[in-house]
Amino acid sequence: MLAVLFPAVCLCCQRLADCDSFDLGLCDTCRSRLRPLGRGGCSACGRPLAAVPLPDGFLCGDCRRRTPAIDRFVAGWSFEPPFDRVVHGLKYGRLDFLGTQLARGLWSRHGHQLEEVEVVIPVPLHWRRRLSRGYNQAEEIARPLARLLDRPLERAVRRVRATAPQIRLDRRHREGNVAGAFRVRGRSRLRGRHLLIVDDVATTGSTLEATARCLKTAGACWIVALVAGWTPMSSKQPKTPTNKDVFDRISTKKL
Repeated sequence: MLAVLFPAVCLCCQRLADCDSFDLGLCDTCRSRLRPLGRGGCSACGRPLAAVPLPDGFLCGDCRRRTPAIDRFVAGWSFEPPFDRVVHGLKYGRLDFLGTQLARGLWSRHGHQLEEVEVVIPVPLHWRRRLSRGYNQAEEIARPLARLLDRPLERAVRRVRATAPQIRLDRRHREGNVAGAFRVRGRSRLRGRHLLIVDDVATTGSTLEATARCLKTAGACWIVALVAGWTPMSSKQPKTPTNKDVFDRISTKKL
């Protein structure tokens, strides 16, 4: 009855989709265009490297020079069409069910890399942005992922300073934009522990690195950064619509 009254519409091509195979808000055709990401890059920032195969924990030249706080970087899919529609649906369209589906996909493909994790921590939003959006999209992925991993979810980091949207900034300004923007709650609970920080998308990894550095200062032993989508540094960054653009497009689909 629900399928008849509220038919599933693909977030990318806006065609009716088969409810039995409707996953990530995409029809079978669009979902087949997704580009899953595996190993083959820097273990800390994910930058692709020509040498294959790479030893475990291999760092690119930049990460060897700056000693990153992130010990392992894991990404699910390349942030390009049609995967960008999935993230925008979760982030701006209030389609929170996508967080559970993204978590399930990340767990099935990368769960074996997360066995040593003890605590799952979502990258926080500033309270004003969370209030306007209604929820934290990173937490919508982190919560079901924590259940699948059978690990506790903790909001151990808070954003103490509102920052400009990272999408508008280059790499150098992104790092400065998030510097000092995070603070850890309950330091004693994190000391010596293996942590997993979760976010929806990473481009330069500045937000993840700032979050991880804050946790390492609080005494964390080992940190994995996990993102659903990753924008390769060599590719052109896709245009991100405004909240209103996405909401209008999702709410006025032609059935």
